Amino acid sequence: MFWRQKKSREQDLERELRLDLELEAAEQEEKGLSAEEARYAAQRAFGNVMSVKEEVRQMWGWSSLELLGQDVQYALRLSRKTPAVTSILIATLALGLGMNTSVFSVVNAVMVRGLAFKEPDRLISLWEEVARREPQQISTSGRTLGGNGEIRRMTVAPANLADYQKRSRSFIGLAGFALSPMNLTGSGTPERIWGERVTSDFFSLLGVEPSRGRSFLPEEDQPDASGTAIIADEFWQRRFGGDPSILGRVLNLDGHSYQIVGVLPKGFQSPNQFGLLDRIEFYIPAAYPRSLLANHGDHEIAVIGRLKPGVSLRTAQSELDAISNDLAKQYPQTNEGVRAVLAVLQDDIVRNVRTALLVLLAATGLIVLIACVNVANLLLVRSIARRHETSVRLALGASRSRIVRQFLVESLLIALGGCGAGMLLGILITRLMISIAPPSIPRLDSIQIDWRVFLVSTIVAVTTGLVFGIIPAWQASRARPAESLKSTPRNGGDTSQLRWGALLTITEIALSMILLVGSGLLLKSFVRVLGVDLGFQPEHVLAMNINLPEARYRTATQRLQFFEQLELRVHSLPSVQTVAFANRMPMRGGWGGGVIVDMGEEASRDVDLQAVSTGYFETLGIQLMRGRKLTADDRAGHVNVAVVNQTFARELLPNSDPLGHRFRRSVQAPWITIVGIVNDTRRGGKTTAVTPQAYLPAAQTDIYPVRLADFAVRTAGDPHHLTSEIQRQVSAIDKDLPVTNVRTMDEIISTSVAERRFQTLLLTVFALVAVSLAVIGIFGVLSYAVSQRTAELGIRMAMGAQPKQIVALVLRQASFLIVTGILLGLLGAFAVTRYVQSLLFGVQPHDASTYVLAAALLAGVALAAAFIPARRGARIDPMRALRYE
Repeated sequence: MFWRQKKSREQDLERELRLDLELEAAEQEEKGLSAEEARYAAQRAFGNVMSVKEEVRQMWGWSSLELLGQDVQYALRLSRKTPAVTSILIATLALGLGMNTSVFSVVNAVMVRGLAFKEPDRLISLWEEVARREPQQISTSGRTLGGNGEIRRMTVAPANLADYQKRSRSFIGLAGFALSPMNLTGSGTPERIWGERVTSDFFSLLGVEPSRGRSFLPEEDQPDASGTAIIADEFWQRRFGGDPSILGRVLNLDGHSYQIVGVLPKGFQSPNQFGLLDRIEFYIPAAYPRSLLANHGDHEIAVIGRLKPGVSLRTAQSELDAISNDLAKQYPQTNEGVRAVLAVLQDDIVRNVRTALLVLLAATGLIVLIACVNVANLLLVRSIARRHETSVRLALGASRSRIVRQFLVESLLIALGGCGAGMLLGILITRLMISIAPPSIPRLDSIQIDWRVFLVSTIVAVTTGLVFGIIPAWQASRARPAESLKSTPRNGGDTSQLRWGALLTITEIALSMILLVGSGLLLKSFVRVLGVDLGFQPEHVLAMNINLPEARYRTATQRLQFFEQLELRVHSLPSVQTVAFANRMPMRGGWGGGVIVDMGEEASRDVDLQAVSTGYFETLGIQLMRGRKLTADDRAGHVNVAVVNQTFARELLPNSDPLGHRFRRSVQAPWITIVGIVNDTRRGGKTTAVTPQAYLPAAQTDIYPVRLADFAVRTAGDPHHLTSEIQRQVSAIDKDLPVTNVRTMDEIISTSVAERRFQTLLLTVFALVAVSLAVIGIFGVLSYAVSQRTAELGIRMAMGAQPKQIVALVLRQASFLIVTGILLGLLGAFAVTRYVQSLLFGVQPHDASTYVLAAALLAGVALAAAFIPARRGARIDPMRALRYE
């Protein structure tokens, strides 16, 4: 109906205009003009017929939609006529938007999208912080060892949790949970599986109900209750084949029986799961023993809670501060300097990767800006090439607003094409990022291109089309038909367009400079990390975990006997040089606590304590500096001894000979005599600080509370081939013991720097892409400038200028753009690189050498790109250039 009515009106308008012209021509003939002269006179008197038609169509009311359709059709025809330029524009945008899409999809999954729990914004994480000078009686399994900060984070004491639960009024509830891997035996192959000990209200606070069965009952969360378990859906499918009669079956974990009372919904993840490589497959009641609930110095668990409706995080924190102060007064030996701290659960989960992800997102934002500036530059060049066409359209009656709209429609189509291609590229880049990303990044398995990612990409694309298409559109609308139609195509530009091109190019270089400096700082930092000496020799060392269930290995003596027997068996294997066992090997966890030295002070100092075998130092290549190592005679019944590191001697026993001095773990614990000093090691990895360390003999089982669990061998060649043989030796002693977490120390070290390697790799790739786009921009601007100066360069060469002088002339113009962009970029980098300081190691954010090298690299690459159009200008034939003009 619409098109039929429009066609009818168009025919009526055409007839009316033709009639008006014929009447005017007839009047002119009556004045004595010939028919031909009368027709031309009528056309001059009537004016621009096309303008009249446009005005009438606007009065009909549907012209805007129709004109938009015409603009779209014209833009599509133009794209088909210039496929190379269109492809470059879309590819440039796709590259920027694709990178932005991939990184934002990670940020969206990790930081933006809410946790899959009921009302996740009211879920909180609670931990405890301790001042640097610690209480006398304190131990923790969850402290972040090392660092020079005055306040350090640690896990919560169950006894403190009981007080927080009783005294606080801000929470619906507080629940404790802790990782508890166990050996699964009794049905099929023994294996080590990960689980959690949780309080009975853990699942209800998260708002999760089992898909089968029920949650834990309060009476099951007691030390003397019979064992119950809830299992993950994935474990139910994997181990039991989804057996519908699973409820009531028994799990044999570490020699204890647990009746399965529930199966969790598919996809459920505990807060501990985020960033953990192994899947958590079972949950059992925490059932804290009364002795633990009476010990406020034993910090062992993580805590989550749910705020009551209307209670703010600040109000809850103020309440906990008051409770912490009361506990410090009530239990000064364990709670002085200890404070409970709150954070939104989701924010706490991603705290370790937040800065890195925001830096990567900002970097991709710069990539998008650079790509958009490049597109604007190319569109500007294309608009200049179409100046003659634009002038003809203006001369025929097109309004300047219509010209602007036409160019904006073209920009939007290119932007939408870049958005579509960018989404596809983003999916590929996202998959690649996930494949190389370290498992420590939480919620990686939930990354997807959802509606948020799609919406953000579309908004960025549309904004790009509007903002960066406005400059060429505005320039095109300023065309003067009379001047443009008189000029040749080669002289169709003007100085304002060259200025715009130069400004955009300077912007590209400046943004690229910021990214290049940032990536240079991370790269230099990563090189520093790789060069850090760990203090031990990791080559050809294979480490593994052998956890002895308490049901069969109740005493420390039984556990020691197992490892000593295994040590004898493995030491006899071919290619094995030395063997060691300990509670934990370096970079595989640890045990920290306070000690008191015999210097007349009762103050406790924080020390990294480890129980190790006699072969520990030789296996790991830790050098003895003074005294002696641990020997086979250092057993129960003999004098309690220890070997300490140089930092222990320097910080805890300054200005004295450490050998012969004693220390103890508490005022009730026995004294331990120092018999040797070894060199410092970085137990936590390359980026951790060296801390005071003490090594206790594993055979003196009465002086340490931890369980022996790690085993290591040093071999003459590749140690991987020993894995199966060691498992056979373990099975020969106890057939129900699995050997788990088998990795070489080199692999462990590589994993420890995986996050830094990932961040450095991505930012370096982004910087290289940015530099490449900037180089393309420089090349485009200078190529156009040379084409506009063809006549000038031809005259110069005709007057005797040498090719090298022409090259120097063009390179001077390029040098101005490059130097200006680099200087602005250096200022920008100086302002923003402080935000990446937390990602750096051994490098300051304003490291001068990095800035100089980045500037030199960008300048060199940019000048190389500028040399190509400079050489082209030097090869202009003066006769042809002047003849063309």
